Amino acid sequence: SDSTDAKAPKALREVVSTDISLDEKMLDLAFFMKDQTLCTIGDAIHAMIPSSALSKLVEYYRPFEGASESKKGSLSPNELFVLEYIEARQRVSLDSLKNKFGPKVSDSVSFLLAMKLIEKELVLKDSDDARTEDVYSLAPMFLPHVASLIEGEKIENVKLVSKKHKNILCALAAIGSSDVFSAEMSANEICAAMGEPEANISIQLKALGAKGLIVKGSRRIHTHDDHASYPEPPEIILSQQQSDAFSTLKELSDSGEPRASLLFGVTGSGKTSVILKTIDHVLSLGKGVIILLPEIALTPQSIAIFRSRYGERVAVIHSGISAGEKCDTYLKIKRGNADVVLGTRSAIFAPVKNLGLIVIDEEQEHTYKSDMSPKYHARDIARKRCADNKALMLLSSATPSLESWKKATDGVYTLVKLTERYGSAVLPSVTIADMRDEARSGNTTPIGTLLTHKLIDNQKNSGQSILFINRRGYNNFVSCRLCGSTITCPHCSVAMTYHTRKGSYDEGELVCHWCGTRKPLPKACPECGNEHLARMGYGTQRIEQELTDLMDGTDARILRMDTDTTGSKFSYEDMLGRFRRHEADLLLGTQMVTKGHDFPDVTLVGVLLADASLYLDDYRASERTFAMITQVIGRAGRGDRKGEAIIQTNNPDSDVIKLACAQDYEKFAERELKLRKLLVFPPFCDIVLLTLSCKDEKELFLSTKHLDDMLKSMSENEFSDVPTIKYGPFEAPVYRVEGRYRMRIVIKCKLNKRTRQMFEAVLVKFTKPSAGKASLSIDFNPSSL
Repeated sequence: SDSTDAKAPKALREVVSTDISLDEKMLDLAFFMKDQTLCTIGDAIHAMIPSSALSKLVEYYRPFEGASESKKGSLSPNELFVLEYIEARQRVSLDSLKNKFGPKVSDSVSFLLAMKLIEKELVLKDSDDARTEDVYSLAPMFLPHVASLIEGEKIENVKLVSKKHKNILCALAAIGSSDVFSAEMSANEICAAMGEPEANISIQLKALGAKGLIVKGSRRIHTHDDHASYPEPPEIILSQQQSDAFSTLKELSDSGEPRASLLFGVTGSGKTSVILKTIDHVLSLGKGVIILLPEIALTPQSIAIFRSRYGERVAVIHSGISAGEKCDTYLKIKRGNADVVLGTRSAIFAPVKNLGLIVIDEEQEHTYKSDMSPKYHARDIARKRCADNKALMLLSSATPSLESWKKATDGVYTLVKLTERYGSAVLPSVTIADMRDEARSGNTTPIGTLLTHKLIDNQKNSGQSILFINRRGYNNFVSCRLCGSTITCPHCSVAMTYHTRKGSYDEGELVCHWCGTRKPLPKACPECGNEHLARMGYGTQRIEQELTDLMDGTDARILRMDTDTTGSKFSYEDMLGRFRRHEADLLLGTQMVTKGHDFPDVTLVGVLLADASLYLDDYRASERTFAMITQVIGRAGRGDRKGEAIIQTNNPDSDVIKLACAQDYEKFAERELKLRKLLVFPPFCDIVLLTLSCKDEKELFLSTKHLDDMLKSMSENEFSDVPTIKYGPFEAPVYRVEGRYRMRIVIKCKLNKRTRQMFEAVLVKFTKPSAGKASLSIDFNPSSL
């Protein structure tokens, strides 16, 4: 624009390439995010544009059109040479100028720009077709001594003191086999293995290289297209119920107005087929589509479905692709070369032209809510974008969030139901196994007698099985048998989890699941010196060992899928592909195996510790437990063979577990909404979580008192018209994380413009220098408490 309402606008220094410029709707979305989440405009824009795009901007200089010849007389010889060089070539990059005239050419360029003899142009450089990335591996001479180095011993005049250096070696060692540790990992893969996906470890890698401990190499960065060719898509034949659902969605998308619908159907009812037909219709109108998935584990199967159907029109966005791929994908969409975008949460910002449909699959999942600034929910962004583009927002789930279900039953969203499984498939039979009886009979193993027999029988009958447990690692914690103390993380107030190393169930280390700290298992209790340490509880690694022992004598092949085994780039695709091709008979894993997958030959699923999430101190505990059990049961019997599910629990009388086993979502929702209304919890109110954190515990207490007083004063004075219910301050459930102590205040209210103004005022006042050293974070309707 040539005009603005701003009182003192700053002059524009340069205009960025239109390839990464935001149009009016996306700029409006940035201001919407600022108002809704209290983030900065900068944070909002960084969420929309890949960070690597900024690093690919190349400065070019060209002669200024209509420049005055008289100005050349005031130039020095050096400046004149530079100008003549640019005029002769019409367009020259800054790098070329520096190569020709040296680094001091920047001074001449600045003067020529000020004199308006040349002008700058920023161009976004495309990536090369074959990209490479740096990878690191352990130096061969140190392979036999890795464990000793991690424990702090001096080897070949090299001793490690830095915790990060030790963690990097642990990460590189853990992915190798038991006898050969050498394996290549990129910096991002090392960070993920350390549990620090955002960490910048370039300095540490350089230092380890200087010590001769690691070796640097390079490898080609592959894309999804490098890995797979996709068959012709099968023809979609809809049942009568699916046809009715599609007709309703088609009518909504053709209305020319913003619309929202909830596609609610039992697992295996064919929601994907209805969604694909709706996408076909929207694309036929020349409009674009965004499809969101809750996690990366679902993308390989979905990529195959969408690429086989829409080919090169599909763009994929998620955290597993490289920075260069994200930038290339963004440009492909922005230039109109892709009108079907498939991805996780961040794909909601894809610059799709003429947007006509946004699909959010498994819309109840907490992964759609960002826990870093900007703390947005993908559903809120989708609602805004659909409103601006007069598009259809389609939510899909067998277990929708209670917030969405209430809007659908109240008529805010159009409710579309699929009550039957597609074709000949029927819902699996479900058995609740009471693990208390197992304990009474002397069976203390995590896998009960009934589930053991069913797994062996299913293997004999050539059926595949899925086993779910929502804990990774081998043991949950390690405690002293004498004094009872638990080994906790030195930086967080949580117990460390025991993990075995790859290729061995006997050698392992302790890992903090909050900050990623790793350390060797001590030989004696750090508190009393007693050597008798007990490893308690169990996770995926322990279950894998139990299954190996139980299935001994059969030819069963077991595949474990959790964040410890899916750290490399294509591990999701590889594992799920192997299971689909029957290269494994039993898939064991955490939540990534429970939803969205369609394996026709899976006839048995088992759930361990089904009630573990039922007792978390969160008002969503029942909702999440119900969804988890329902989803994992739904993986069985999706083909011609009838499926069966075994749900192991210590609380077989729980109404939540019984309703989940019966797949009766509507009765569960009715029951849970009554309870929420009685206790005033969402969707009957909004919750605001204020979190204070500080490295100094005393300073944290002072800041907490200051914030508490501020809230009381505001509620009694300038914001007395805003009704709120305040709880706290109190310690966060995990009081210390990465050396920072945390306090919380929880407020129930109704979020509107006035309420947000109050919390914005709180944030502004608290961040003033006089407020103290503690930092304040405000989260509206957080994914968990």
